Amino acid sequence: MRFPAVSPAALGAALAMSVPTDAFIPSLTSSQVTRYHCRYLSTSVTGALHMSDDDDLDDLFGEEDDDALSALIGKRAKMYESKPKESKPKPPSTAEEIDAKLDEIEQKVADFDYMDDLPEFSTKRPLRTPKRKEEEEKDDPNAADTDEVRFIDYKAEYDDENELHIPNRMGFGTAAWGEIKAGFKEGKKLKKKEIKAGRYLAGDLQISYNSLLENGITFVDTSESYGRSLAKKNLSAEHILGQCYEENSDVDPLIASTFANPWMHLLDGGGLRYGRRGLVKALEDSCDRVGTGVELYQVPAALYLGFPNALPDGLSQCLDKGLCNFVGVTNMGKMRMKSMARKMDKRGASLTSNQFAFSLTNRKAWKSGLIKACKDLGVIPIAHTPLDGGFATCAYTMTNPSGGRPGGRFPYNQKKLEKWQPLTSQMEAVQSRVKTRLEKEAREQQQM
Repeated sequence: MRFPAVSPAALGAALAMSVPTDAFIPSLTSSQVTRYHCRYLSTSVTGALHMSDDDDLDDLFGEEDDDALSALIGKRAKMYESKPKESKPKPPSTAEEIDAKLDEIEQKVADFDYMDDLPEFSTKRPLRTPKRKEEEEKDDPNAADTDEVRFIDYKAEYDDENELHIPNRMGFGTAAWGEIKAGFKEGKKLKKKEIKAGRYLAGDLQISYNSLLENGITFVDTSESYGRSLAKKNLSAEHILGQCYEENSDVDPLIASTFANPWMHLLDGGGLRYGRRGLVKALEDSCDRVGTGVELYQVPAALYLGFPNALPDGLSQCLDKGLCNFVGVTNMGKMRMKSMARKMDKRGASLTSNQFAFSLTNRKAWKSGLIKACKDLGVIPIAHTPLDGGFATCAYTMTNPSGGRPGGRFPYNQKKLEKWQPLTSQMEAVQSRVKTRLEKEAREQQQM
């Protein structure tokens, strides 16, 4: 089927309407349409329009149009060019490169000096045997008998001590055990308000006791005067300590008990004590309360009836009866300590220890020469209240005089806080380093 001939003007109008607006297709001018000779248009089966075979595209588009088209195509190509990718460093391949990389890493590790300020431990490291494993070994008749220590003692080879060895050179006190004013409560349950207020039960003390002893802190400082108000209910410090030992006898505690101040004992209704017999009877009662022997028995520096010979005579008799293995004193100055040491030597015994207050913020024992006197006599200095009632923790600062506690109470004046400001700054730096180290160790454990 043929269609009638189409005029050049009509053809130009049709092409102008059908060709889309695109930067890559040049528009047709009227002269080009006129030059173009179209004999006829035919339709295919699909109905699409096409040109005749005699038509020539070169006549339709000139050289100038080709140059414009090439320029536009080049511009479009540049727009879509991707940015050059950053070249990644190649991993070391040769042995020399690998060695150089390892040396660089080792140097970085060596420069990280958070361990420089920690003490050097002279240590034997026998690992603690898990309780479940120990029970299995007891049931197994073929299991080998071993005397393996159940905890790590980092000071097992410490040189400046006498025959009394305190594992890890650390211990814990029981001054708040059984003391209602310190937060202790009778019974087995606590209300939510009591928990928030910091109250605790005997069961809580059992948990603390187990954790400390199983991790190598076995030195326990107690006294018959701690928790005396609940002694009739068997809830004094020594009673609770005995219950803890009865519940958990896997690790033997190293108990150091202190003879109560005789005048405070009298005011508390305990009766008058005097002479060496009063001292021996007091230790016998302490042994009954704790349910085991006492390793170290200490007497205070208070005036005692029968002085000056009652105390050394009584301590010597306690050793002879096997009620304790060592004897010591508490809060005794260097002159009286030297006198007591001489009297014990005359009785064939020795003075083992002197316990007194010492901390970062209370160094009177050092300045007075008491610690030096202890070393000269071979007496172990034992520091009590090492945190100085909380002041040595550096929680109390000039910018935080309340220590972060609610109520707005300032237990220390600004003059004292200003004096210890350099120590506070150093403690904060140490705290930051230790925190970083512990976080790193925790991450490493999680990745294992």
